[in-house]
Amino acid sequence: MSKEEKDKLNLTKEENEIIKPYYTTEELHKYYGNPDNKLWIIYSKSDMNKKISNYPNIKRHLDIFKEIITSDFGPYGLHRARDESFFTGEKIISLRKCVSPCFTYTDFDCYVSQTFFIIKTKRINMKYLTGVLNSKVIAFWLWHKGKRQGNNFQIDAEPLLNIPLPPITPANQPIVSKIEELVDKILVAKKSNPQADTSKWEREIDRLVYGLYELTEEEVRIVEGE
Repeated sequence: MSKEEKDKLNLTKEENEIIKPYYTTEELHKYYGNPDNKLWIIYSKSDMNKKISNYPNIKRHLDIFKEIITSDFGPYGLHRARDESFFTGEKIISLRKCVSPCFTYTDFDCYVSQTFFIIKTKRINMKYLTGVLNSKVIAFWLWHKGKRQGNNFQIDAEPLLNIPLPPITPANQPIVSKIEELVDKILVAKKSNPQADTSKWEREIDRLVYGLYELTEEEVRIVEGE
């Protein structure tokens, strides 16, 4: 629903607690996600049917769609609602079907549909991981070793889990730190101006990732498509 629709519902404090910011490709781009969302979602769990009387304004709104919302827990509960922890805090959001890989770093509450895949981990710096995943090396690997639908990438759990990430060692730690620094610069620039040209830093990340994977000049030319 839009902000205008949400405001018209005159929600109570309890009802507002299950209204979450919803994001689409309009806000989520390569590297940067704009936190200024335009849409909202009623994020109600499967048990909502049992306690919907506590949410009268939401009930009245959803009753309009009774004939349309025919899922197992409809019309009040989401069908197969995901663990909310995936939508909160630091994470990387990946567009599942795309012309070119698009990995978005976000550190704000960001609820998305199954059009996207969400990556969360505490084992590796998320800004560093965002840089590596957005690199030409990973795009090359996903194109040849991942899934495709025609001329589009299909980035699901299996290809993501199979990406051969190089171990971080004392020898390559300076490269890792530099990638983190460049991703941070991209995010700061995009936050100030979403249309900012960050291609220079993105090319530098590509160069660093070539070094991270110890590619030869010939291998770099293959990845670059020369």
